[in-house]
Order: sequence, then structure tokens, then C-alpha cells
Amino acid sequence: MVSGRTALRVLFFAAISALLVALSARLWDELLGLRRHQGHATPENVERAREVADAYESELMELDRTVLPGISIRS
Repeated sequence: MVSGRTALRVLFFAAISALLVALSARLWDELLGLRRHQGHATPENVERAREVADAYESELMELDRTVLPGISIRS
């Protein structure tokens, strides 16, 4: 049976290992620049976002006006 002290050492080792892995992954990501940087809004990106939002809204309005065959809301 595992003694309390040995179990505590294993738990401590696992916690330190997880911390080191997390910090290493963060450092690796920052150094290589793999993470996409948010907040770089250009006028082209803003305009494209507005176009997509408008298209989505008009699509929702068209779906609200249609009647799907075989589905009755009166029943």
C-alpha cells in the first residue's frame, strides 16, 4: 500500500509537471506567434463583417416569412 508521504510526493510531482507543461506551451505559442492576434480591425474587415451580418439578418427574415410544407402552427 502506498504511504501518505509517497502519495503526496506523486501529487506534488504531477502538479509541478502540469504547471511546467502549461508554461512551456504558452511560451512556445508566444515565441512562434501561432496564436492569432485579435483586435486588428481594419476598415475592410469591419465592412465585411457588416455585409455578413446584413446577409444573415435578411436570411432570417426570409425564413420567418416562409411556410414549411407539412408543418402547421394551428394544430
